[in-house]
Amino acid sequence: MATLLLEKHRVLTVAPTGIAPGSAVRVISTLYNTRQELDRLVAALRQERGAFV
Repeated sequence: MATLLLEKHRVLTVAPTGIAPGSAVRVISTLYNTRQELDRLVAALRQERGAFV
């Protein structure tokens, strides 16, 4: 999912590793993110939500 979001939507996320089972995408918004960047993230997640199932 992280690769898809980056290559298709230019949204950088991180695929976390650790002891928790299952797949996830970590998104960390900061004060440095613009509203437009967050809107792009939400649009990308809505468009690709079928990939989460």
